[in-house]
Amino acid sequence: MIAAGVLLVALGYLLPHAQHTHPNNQLAREEQAYKKWVKGFGAGLGNRPAVVILEPDALAQMDSCLNNAQRQARLQMLSYAVRTLQTSNDQVYLDAGHANWVPAGQMADRLRAAGIAQAYGFALNVSNFDPTAREIGYATALDQSLGMAKRFVIDTSRNGKGGARGRAHLAADPVSRPLPGAGRGALASQLFTDPNTQAADWARANPGDPRAREIEQHIAGQPTAQWFGAWNSDITAAVSSYTMPASSQHKVPVLVAYDIPHLDCGGPSSASGAKSWCNPPGHKLGSVPQVLDDRGDMGLWIKAPGESDGDCGAGTGTQAGQFSPALATQLISGRS
Repeated sequence: MIAAGVLLVALGYLLPHAQHTHPNNQLAREEQAYKKWVKGFGAGLGNRPAVVILEPDALAQMDSCLNNAQRQARLQMLSYAVRTLQTSNDQVYLDAGHANWVPAGQMADRLRAAGIAQAYGFALNVSNFDPTAREIGYATALDQSLGMAKRFVIDTSRNGKGGARGRAHLAADPVSRPLPGAGRGALASQLFTDPNTQAADWARANPGDPRAREIEQHIAGQPTAQWFGAWNSDITAAVSSYTMPASSQHKVPVLVAYDIPHLDCGGPSSASGAKSWCNPPGHKLGSVPQVLDDRGDMGLWIKAPGESDGDCGAGTGTQAGQFSPALATQLISGRS
């Protein structure tokens, strides 16, 4: 389950009785609204190179709370988003959950139905803590089940507990597949680092705090994905304003598209379930954004380290999406 650091107002939730009286009309309105949002997202990208992580949890949550019509609509919406956003300039990665969620064969079926053949690849471990090596194994199983070799990215922002040290079997001298529009070289030097993240803003505002330098060095100085969703009143303007500075620096930004209807309807409801994903203690920063193997598969920071999952776990007293210097320093040191 993702606690992405935002308050998601899913499309259609303001019409609580519409699905009971006119379910097909409501579903059609949701699809139309989502397609409009995706078009706006694509317009904001323009012809600027970008990496787009498409709808974390959308495929993994398919069985949680959707009826058959909603499941089919979700697959169609994802397929539309892939066709719209995947261009010669951009890399679109469909989210595929993580190794402990949906069996590889079942997830492969969902990926096919959602347009993985047209997408650049799939994303794993977004906002989760699974070790990198385990996720690489799951990616291999997905490729086998798909019957095609798709590239993948793994969120390594908070999986340092055994994650960065669990890749001994990877190529000793990995070679990057160049990102679209970017020159060859180290991946970290190709990705855009936003100077105005919450971590960077906090460090600048608290120069006298002994934690500020560590946070600036270990978190604010790393390229981290920016999330976009229903909280952006003008999606085209929001995406454009984020990608334009990256393009001017000849860097490649990483964006997360997170606005598909009913995305948060299947989240864990029990306190015991929340313990596994909501600010769990004992984790560290994972490996910095980098190439994982000789095929160009990547480890990225998709969930921003230090931004709380909510008032829970090690983040008790914080709000979802709020930057917490205490959480950040715990991730840097690995100590609760």
